[in-house]
Amino acid sequence: MEQQEFQKRLEELGRLAAEKENRIRAEEVREFLKDMELTEEQMQLVFGYLASRLVTVEGYVPQEEEEPEEETPLTPEEEAFLERYEKEMEYLTFLEEEELLALCREAEEEGDGGAKARLTEQLLPEVLRTARGFTGRGLPLGDLVQEGNIGLMLAMETFDLRPADMTPLDYLRQEIRTSISQALEEQQTERQAGDLLAERLNHLRDGIKELSEDLGRKISVEELSMFMDMPVEEIEDLLKLAGEGTGGDGENTEEG
Repeated sequence: MEQQEFQKRLEELGRLAAEKENRIRAEEVREFLKDMELTEEQMQLVFGYLASRLVTVEGYVPQEEEEPEEETPLTPEEEAFLERYEKEMEYLTFLEEEELLALCREAEEEGDGGAKARLTEQLLPEVLRTARGFTGRGLPLGDLVQEGNIGLMLAMETFDLRPADMTPLDYLRQEIRTSISQALEEQQTERQAGDLLAERLNHLRDGIKELSEDLGRKISVEELSMFMDMPVEEIEDLLKLAGEGTGGDGENTEEG
């Protein structure tokens, strides 16, 4: 693959995303670049590039390590949250699996608010257990539990989307896990975008310093673009984000 051709296609992709208000679906990205026959690793780099340009890629799931078999040790704050959460559950009487299934069917078929409230209580341990399995990945236990509860409540309003071969209870369990996973994915994407942005800004600062020292004067964005083989638009965007200029004094300068 020609490096220049690849860079050109990335720039075209960036313009396409800009036309869509910096929101694009992962399927659109793959379709746009399908003729380049990129590996999955290369596609991940493309998604990372878009994230660094502050483009939201819908359906992009950053590659993560498999869930650890052993539970991650909790922080003191998480231990305190866990203690409070478990104390609140001490006053509840939990149903056996068959009774829980019957309550799920009641909530699904009748849409009864009382049944849904009871079901929410009954699945508190499920939410906690699922959230506990995702600790140590970037979000505190309390936030993970909150996301799980949100997923549970939304799932009880979308029983009609349940696959025919899945029980109502398994559907709720799946949506609890999905909600927590998605929250972690979004947080990971934001962190990755921040890291990539910082890396590109550092690279740009190095280029500004090197070219300024070579020429012995302030430089223009156009000169920097040619020196770094980077589009003017991208340089201007990065400079705006950093509040800096090519002269190093916070102002964009023109060629003298």
